[in-house]
Amino acid sequence: MVSVDEMKVDFVPIKKNKNGGEDECVKFIEQFVKEVTDFSSQYGSNNSISYTAYNIVGNPSKFPDYGDFPQAFVMKTYGKWWDEAPSRLIDFMPQNNEPIDSHDFIDIEYDVEVYPIRLSIYEIYNPGSVVRIWARDSFGQWWLLWNGLPQRVSHKSRIFSPPLKLCSFKTKLFRLEFNHSLLDYYTELDAVLLHGTTELIMPRAGSQCRDITDLLKQLSDHDNSMSDPNNLTPDYSLANIDLIRLKRKLHEYCVLYKSDIIDKIPKSRLLSKLGFNCQCIPPIEEACNSLQRFLQDDFPKLIKEINDSVLLSTNSSVNSDNLENSENERGGSFSVLPDETVLTILKHLDLRSLCRCCRVNKYFNTIARDALLYKSLNLKPYWHCIDAKTLNILSTRCDYLQRLDFSWCGSYGTISSQNFIDFLNSCGSLLTHLRLNCCRFVNDKVIAEISRVCKNLKELCLRNCTEITYPGFIALSKLHHLERLELYMASIETSELCSILNKNPQMRHLNLASMRDRVNMDEVAAELASSCPYLESVDFWKSRTLTATGVRALSHCTNLREVDFGWCGGVGVTCESLRIFLSKCCKLEKVFLGSLRGITDRDIEPLLRCEKLQQLDLLGAHSLTPNICRRFLVCCPELRMIDLSFCGLISTLRVQEWRQCFPYVSIKKSTQATDIGDFEFVEVNM
Repeated sequence: MVSVDEMKVDFVPIKKNKNGGEDECVKFIEQFVKEVTDFSSQYGSNNSISYTAYNIVGNPSKFPDYGDFPQAFVMKTYGKWWDEAPSRLIDFMPQNNEPIDSHDFIDIEYDVEVYPIRLSIYEIYNPGSVVRIWARDSFGQWWLLWNGLPQRVSHKSRIFSPPLKLCSFKTKLFRLEFNHSLLDYYTELDAVLLHGTTELIMPRAGSQCRDITDLLKQLSDHDNSMSDPNNLTPDYSLANIDLIRLKRKLHEYCVLYKSDIIDKIPKSRLLSKLGFNCQCIPPIEEACNSLQRFLQDDFPKLIKEINDSVLLSTNSSVNSDNLENSENERGGSFSVLPDETVLTILKHLDLRSLCRCCRVNKYFNTIARDALLYKSLNLKPYWHCIDAKTLNILSTRCDYLQRLDFSWCGSYGTISSQNFIDFLNSCGSLLTHLRLNCCRFVNDKVIAEISRVCKNLKELCLRNCTEITYPGFIALSKLHHLERLELYMASIETSELCSILNKNPQMRHLNLASMRDRVNMDEVAAELASSCPYLESVDFWKSRTLTATGVRALSHCTNLREVDFGWCGGVGVTCESLRIFLSKCCKLEKVFLGSLRGITDRDIEPLLRCEKLQQLDLLGAHSLTPNICRRFLVCCPELRMIDLSFCGLISTLRVQEWRQCFPYVSIKKSTQATDIGDFEFVEVNM
């Protein structure tokens, strides 16, 4: 065994040399993450090392301890609460989503390219949210290696090693996707270990196993410690016992496919030779099968929703002979319906099914391209296959495009800034809603074009678009109809932000979370108070420059339904302004005050008069007493969640009693494996 930094290399013989020379060996490599190349959100901030995505790099630092650790990678949301808040986003095209939607992702890169055998995810707090694992090949294409449902599992640390599909290429770049819907609290990851080989190995001919994953499963079937479907690994020394067994008798179980041989085999023959299931179906057969399923399952329900008079007039004018002729000419009885009726039905199809319909026959090819079907477009679920060619095809169908979700698309150069600008010039003039979250091609030129072309824009989401600078933000002030603006992690200056707010008096939802400290949030709050009277939600999370002055100014925004002052250290210095704010804003439904340790019972007492209060985060409030917390449980009939983690005067026993008395309220009380005092909610600055 050879150790190179945080990488372990093991040379395992796979073929004996009959002439007495050296045996042919396969190099098994174990390596931890070298770099985080992208992520969608993190609980930490850029000027801190606590709870950030980069904590997943290297060896595990806390495993197998279980608890809330700032040395872990933590994402910004959990559970269903953000989807039930006033600021929630409405899905443009929900039929496009997979059965399990992805809420977050992280892209991780390793030092050495390998053929992946196993990815071991070290989960140290609230495990169970990983739902997909992708790998990227040398051509920039992403391949799905595993997908599964989110899980409800025991509150224990675990090494989660889901079975990976055969990967016929070397890689060192992976994406993990997460669904937080079943989480009771924030999930935390400590590390991700990649097991792989430098040459491709496969089970020997005649084996019942199709690939290495099947073989490993067979090798672990006789070991009870490996039979837990949730990989809770109570005995961590046995976590990879199947891999150890494989290495011991590799020459009996496997054969070797050298890279120089694989490179010479045509792709189609290689996939067939390796038994690789690329899940391809001939287009016509695939489209017909999809259409048949639609006609059997959904079509009858949709027909009932269509105006009876239209159906009656259609049926009365078409006799059985005409129907037969129509079937021959236009592809079936479905086509005797008026085009308007067919379009109403096709609006319920996802984008992939619409594309399949285009392959059925000439009639479907024409009607499935109708621009009325592409007024709303959600491309986020297809992030892995959206490129410049896809944009060119879509641009011919999107003459009436109004709402576009392009989040997560265009990573690693698959779409350039110019590609998207060309798309906007072709079909962006009617856009009212545009989401570009985590799109790395978004720069000043793209923003300038958005400001020029999309004059009617009401919603613009730019979460984690870090390439926008001063000229881009200046251009945004040309938009005058914005009702929602999301600038999570943006590098904007105070004057530019205030100028945008001044030009958009209809602003209702504003996300300014995790911004740079150079933005004076007190000035921003004053601008909101004077220019945005309809403001319903504002997120100042981790805005260190927001103080009591800014909070007092926000008290003029009496239509507010949601605020997040979490980790705004300046707010908690003197809390009289907070009391005034809560007294005047009586429509509040969600109030997050996490880590404002100085607040007292008196400061938040006015919240008791907010009859619609549903979510309340009081994490880390040292001085709050059990009395005020119980009053919220008793006096707020709509309350559904309250976070009392690290509230020093509120014991776990008291929380357990409240959970029994108020079962309809989710009462959060974070746990810690070891007592580390205040460190669990104090950010460590770099």
